[in-house]
Amino acid sequence: MNRYFRLLALAMLLFFTRASAQHQAANRIESVISAAMKKAYPASVRMWGFDTTRNERTSAQFSGVVVSADGYILTAAHTVQPGRNYKVFFTDGREAIAEALGKIEVKETPGAPDVAMMKILTKGNWPFAEMGYSQSLVKNEMCLSIAYPESLNQKLPTLRLGKIAEVKNSYGFIRSTCKMEPGDSGGPLFDYLGRVIGLHSAIDVAEDMNFEIPVDLYRKYWTALQQEKIYTAFPNQTDVIDADKLAKQIKKDTETGKTDFDLVKYSPKFKNTSFELKSTVNGEIKTITATLFNVPNAAGTPKQVLVTKNSMVGEAVNIKFQDKMLNLSVIARDKENDLVLLGLNETIQGGIELKDVKNESHENPVGQLLFTARYDGTYLQSVWSSTALTLPKISAMPYFGAMVAYNTSPVVFSLIKAASPAEEIGLKMGDELLSIDGQPIAKSADFVPFMAKYWPGDEISLNWTREGKPLSAKAKLAGVGQGSSNHPAEKFAGGKSARRDGFKAVYAHDLALTPDLNGSGVFDAKGNFCGLNIARFSRTAALFMPANVVYQFINEQLK
Repeated sequence: MNRYFRLLALAMLLFFTRASAQHQAANRIESVISAAMKKAYPASVRMWGFDTTRNERTSAQFSGVVVSADGYILTAAHTVQPGRNYKVFFTDGREAIAEALGKIEVKETPGAPDVAMMKILTKGNWPFAEMGYSQSLVKNEMCLSIAYPESLNQKLPTLRLGKIAEVKNSYGFIRSTCKMEPGDSGGPLFDYLGRVIGLHSAIDVAEDMNFEIPVDLYRKYWTALQQEKIYTAFPNQTDVIDADKLAKQIKKDTETGKTDFDLVKYSPKFKNTSFELKSTVNGEIKTITATLFNVPNAAGTPKQVLVTKNSMVGEAVNIKFQDKMLNLSVIARDKENDLVLLGLNETIQGGIELKDVKNESHENPVGQLLFTARYDGTYLQSVWSSTALTLPKISAMPYFGAMVAYNTSPVVFSLIKAASPAEEIGLKMGDELLSIDGQPIAKSADFVPFMAKYWPGDEISLNWTREGKPLSAKAKLAGVGQGSSNHPAEKFAGGKSARRDGFKAVYAHDLALTPDLNGSGVFDAKGNFCGLNIARFSRTAALFMPANVVYQFINEQLK
């Protein structure tokens, strides 16, 4: 018996020692990221073309990095034209006007080297990042991207964590695993010391194919780039590049694994949290993930529920548990946050204790390591990319297929689109709208805002007249559908989620989220529940619903 207890004590000691070592490894990596971001984040800027005479925007947005207190900016050549003005936005809210100086676009190699420089004209002492060296890069070295994806359209940048996959490819670019997309062009790639080592240039289809302009090109042609000129060949005038005094440290830290975030092994606080869920949506079987929660009640017997992504759950809902399928019942749906609460009749071992979930928002979360729980028991690592995001309803707008004439009262339908919900209920041009769901629509200006409050799949009741004759019908609203594009940024595995916006508060992380992972739990390195994966927004951003929103949804429905 004594031997049994000694073995048990030894096993517990080994478990806690291993868990402690794992937490230490995570803390070390997060400390490195935090220190790098402190240096790099304030200097990472959002920009677009700007006509200072007309006071209006003239181009798409792009990114860049300030590398001197007097306002020299490094960016990509394909984003600017020498002599033109651009508006610069800093993370602290300040704005400035900059002018594009020189850029290098070699005729024989279209798209390369893609080097450009700008200078802030507005007087000020600007935050800036130290320039590193691309000469001292090491394969698998940790790197960070801080840039502004155009699709998110946010005032603050998002963070992406990666490694140097190729120090120099056949086109002269660095290849990194930090994901990029339109809007990131010209944005900085930093080493783990917070120094600029490259600038974002281009991507290929695979998510680890991200091409960066080596920072040493800016060093080499620094003087030449200060002239407002397009160079179609490399300038004759060059500057001397000194050696990187930290090259040996970078090589050692990389080769010893000191900065290798892939070596951080996750030790879960909650076991058995994710389950494979299947349901029938519009006649098609969908597979996603559901997350299990244990909810305390007054009787002392916890109730078990599952939460997942509402818009991907239809009829005949079940989960896989120990090689059998368990039928689930829908308790409640929250269309605003795209959550659904599901009940089950059989107790399952495991789950997240709701009492341990923090009902509060996170402060300064960017840069924390995150772990997504898959239903096969494994975990996928990512990095917390953003502060809380508010994403207006765009792709999640309902589609009715009818337009109304401008400035009419009563509201007159001016166009009915073929094969639309409006056509299916018999609406015709010239019909006069009376009400929707019993609410009078008095003038045409009220029609679109009123329809915007609905979601795809909602059923609405309409009343209208045709030549004085009253008519009525119910229509099921459709979705706007996914657009098609040949851009590499649109071709990632699984694609964008159909419902990916219309959220009041979500967070982004850089996980390559596939459709089956929607509804899976997101945890920090200490095992705390941080939220629920809710959508793949774009190539660079997966979204998760914050833990406090999930907590409140469960509590409100089970009062």
